[in-house]
Amino acid sequence: MTNRTIDYYNNNAEEYFNSVISADMTENYTRFLQYVPKGASIMDLGCGSGRDLKYFKDNGYKAEGLDASEELCVLAREYSGCPVLCTDFLSWKPDRKYDAFWANASLLHLTEKEITTFFEQKTGYLAEGGIFYMSMKTGIPQGDDAKGRYFTPFTEKLLEQILNASRLELIDKWSDDDALGRSDTKWMSLIIRVAQSASLDHSGTAVPGYRISRAIR
Repeated sequence: MTNRTIDYYNNNAEEYFNSVISADMTENYTRFLQYVPKGASIMDLGCGSGRDLKYFKDNGYKAEGLDASEELCVLAREYSGCPVLCTDFLSWKPDRKYDAFWANASLLHLTEKEITTFFEQKTGYLAEGGIFYMSMKTGIPQGDDAKGRYFTPFTEKLLEQILNASRLELIDKWSDDDALGRSDTKWMSLIIRVAQSASLDHSGTAVPGYRISRAIR
């Protein structure tokens, strides 16, 4: 993650917090948590405001978070009441395995190479059969936006690289409108799982249980 991206969130933490804290993520929570047993451990990667952390904690999960923005880490801890580690994705060194990872609108701030490296390095810290949710913007330019934040858009090529770089199987994928109501912003959400068999197909097109559906808000 670029320093400019982190600086943006540090300098605009309260404004960002207020803009996202009320976003309705119910559908995404429901689709994710159907695969995560109650009481399981969830690491929120790029927890931002702490909105999702609080939801998971309030619904009986052992939730922790991490974020590269020091200012957002403070707000997320205060709002969620959950442990929050201030670090970037690639520097994070877990001391145990988790049942699930949640990465909502966060990994998209990495380059394609960094995203692939993250999956190569960190999915080993998911328990057998562990679940990984991630969402990324689609149809946007790669690089800095007008606010100085770096973005990588979702592409099918990137998905293939992710699955080939790790022992993961794709189990759900859907396009979604923007939870903040921005008409020019579209998202792709993915739910992937740690493969329980080395014979699983990681091509992204013939994975057991693979389906594509259109999420409607």
